[in-house]
Amino acid sequence: MESNSTNFKTASRMYKKFSLLSLAISIVVSGFCFYLSEGLSGNFWYLLWIAPIPILIISYYSSWKTTALVAFLAYLIGRLSWLPYLLTVVPGMLAILFTLLLPLIFAVIVLLNRFVIRARINLVSIFAYPVFFCLFEWIGFLVSRDGTIASLAYSQANFLPLIQIASIAGILAISFWVCLFASTISMLWIFKKENKSITIPTIIGCSLILLPLLFGIVRISKSVEGKRIKVGLAVVPARSYKSFLDPNMDFEKKITQMHIKEIDSLAKSGVEIVVLAEKVIPVTDSSEPVIMEMLKDAARRNGVTIVVGITRIKTGYNRNIALVIDKNGRILEDYEKVNLFPGEMYEGFRKGKDPGLFDWNSNPAGVAICKDLDFDRYIARYNEKSPQILFVPAWDFDRDGWLHSRMAILRSVENGYPMVRVAQQGRLTLNDNRGRVYAEATTNGNQSTTLSGNIVLKNENTLYRSLGYYFGELIAVCAILFLFSGIVTKPTKNNPA
Repeated sequence: MESNSTNFKTASRMYKKFSLLSLAISIVVSGFCFYLSEGLSGNFWYLLWIAPIPILIISYYSSWKTTALVAFLAYLIGRLSWLPYLLTVVPGMLAILFTLLLPLIFAVIVLLNRFVIRARINLVSIFAYPVFFCLFEWIGFLVSRDGTIASLAYSQANFLPLIQIASIAGILAISFWVCLFASTISMLWIFKKENKSITIPTIIGCSLILLPLLFGIVRISKSVEGKRIKVGLAVVPARSYKSFLDPNMDFEKKITQMHIKEIDSLAKSGVEIVVLAEKVIPVTDSSEPVIMEMLKDAARRNGVTIVVGITRIKTGYNRNIALVIDKNGRILEDYEKVNLFPGEMYEGFRKGKDPGLFDWNSNPAGVAICKDLDFDRYIARYNEKSPQILFVPAWDFDRDGWLHSRMAILRSVENGYPMVRVAQQGRLTLNDNRGRVYAEATTNGNQSTTLSGNIVLKNENTLYRSLGYYFGELIAVCAILFLFSGIVTKPTKNNPA
């Protein structure tokens, strides 16, 4: 009885120490870490590991109202890093709504974590925060029209050892690890202040943090063996485009010739495939035969395969197409984008239905377009034919160039094949199935951007591919168990509600 009273007094004393100044400092420090680590550049990914720690500690000793406010304000500061970008791609009210919604969700997550750890503080409590965070992230994957874009896992794309766990359990496992790091540190601090032993929690927490990193180090230390090919990537100046939905034969021929010039140049360097960006050549029913013959002639003359994004302008609707033309001028694949950006739907683009799969020189390959890569479940459909490489024409928004390229790259880690991605107003990247970027360039709106490099054709069956989305379902079960445990635990003086 004396032990419970002592712990309660400790918690009470700590609560009194949280003055308005200390709460404000915690909000600013956590918010600043969220702001830098969840930005669009990927430069300060490691700050995300520590960003939630002050908030999680405060939540244990504070009222639910204080906890909710502190969590909301800290995460709101972090989400402001996205606001300038959102204002360029969606209406202002939607940008503000999205900026406010995620901090509200974060506040709910922290409150759920508080509910569990105050009901029963023990070793298992370490897992409450990562479980609830990943639960909401997984639900977002299932219901959001933007797929997985809100996942904090993408912020870690530059840390190769960590992202390898996506090959086991998908990007949700990366988010879990990041949250587990913060939860372990905060719970060890609370255990210490509550006079509880930290030996076993330290051993288990550190083991679960280190084991995925060791797995990742071993995985990236192994070289990727297979057939090596040379690929060229090209983007013409973005300023060349005014509107690609206004039929104009002269413009269509001009823009096609600009791309053929880059194809000719890359072919001289010995590339076997040239990949162009999304929607870069507009065609109508009357101009398509002429434009197609120009592209086929370029493929035959240079002896290269061309992957090109085509905008097919039809009466009453439009189509976003990725065409694959082999070195003999044959169409290997005519793929229509399945996952459209909202702006494309407003412009009358029609959705496709099936993955773009084809054989290139007896090697299974695939083609997808830009936003398709935001949807992990859709890209998993490509595994039906086990492609040894995926080609991705894309069109980004400048600010999101790094982020959107890394979202695509993590699909490579999950599914076990390399990728060639070419984005107008974004990044040109060549990466292997470990997420290593072999070559990269950033587009310049005033001049053409080209890139070439070697890439190994490889398809490696990952555990994630074999088992599917088991980790999200496991998270949901654990969340239910945590809530049930918190509900049935009787409040005591040491853990008042």
